[in-house]
Amino acid sequence: MRLPARFLLAAAMSAAPLHAAPQTAPGQGVLISQDTLDGYTGRYVTPDKLALRVWREGNVLKLQPEGGSTTTLIADSETTFHTDGQAARVEFAFDAADRVSHLLLVQGGATVKALRQQ
Repeated sequence: MRLPARFLLAAAMSAAPLHAAPQTAPGQGVLISQDTLDGYTGRYVTPDKLALRVWREGNVLKLQPEGGSTTTLIADSETTFHTDGQAARVEFAFDAADRVSHLLLVQGGATVKALRQQ
């Protein structure tokens, strides 16, 4: 039985990981400018209508699915991040005008596209 992406994302982001991933100490990861991080903030919505909120706290991004727990996004590159303590990756994508158009959430072999809401 295949579970809807909405259920998988909400459950995965709010539940403890099955096997503990190594915790990343604050300050690890690629340093990204605050202006660039601010460009990623906003509300994103998946095809299943799951809303994801992204915001900046200091020099890091936070992500919270609607009704779920907050997680820290740690930069692997200027556009790709991994979640603190969970096996998920977030990649921000741009439109032709070089504005953030959506994010891709990759977790457990599945990729879900969430469109940025203006």
